[in-house]
Amino acid sequence: MASTALDDTDVEIVNALVENGRASFAAIGARVGLSPHGAADRVRRLQRAGVVTGFTATVDMGRMGRTLEAFVDVQLSPETTPEAFEAAAQALPAVREIAFVTGRYDHHLRVACQGADELDATVRAMRRAGAAQTETRIVLRVSDPR
Repeated sequence: MASTALDDTDVEIVNALVENGRASFAAIGARVGLSPHGAADRVRRLQRAGVVTGFTATVDMGRMGRTLEAFVDVQLSPETTPEAFEAAAQALPAVREIAFVTGRYDHHLRVACQGADELDATVRAMRRAGAAQTETRIVLRVSDPR
């Protein structure tokens, strides 16, 4: 889709939604100087333009029993396609995010595991799905960039 020209109000509305995807149109309007109806119209326009693609919940994976987070870099074997690997990786319960990247590795995955045993099983499953080489880094702390 072509780039959509956003004005300062649109950017502030997007920022408000990133901070709180459940914010009311009244709250968004108050923040940006629009009526609730005006804010709703802007949000719907941003959705139609593909700028706002959805609303999601932020989940504390530790409270879900997944206290071990890690990044796994994957270099695929020559006979494995990125699409085949991605489909297999998406089916793994611990996988939270998959990025196809440039550089030494082909994919960068974020996983949230219930412990070391599940991390080991997840990495082994990735190797069965076509990973020729993996490098795993355990997350020690995450800071909020905002």
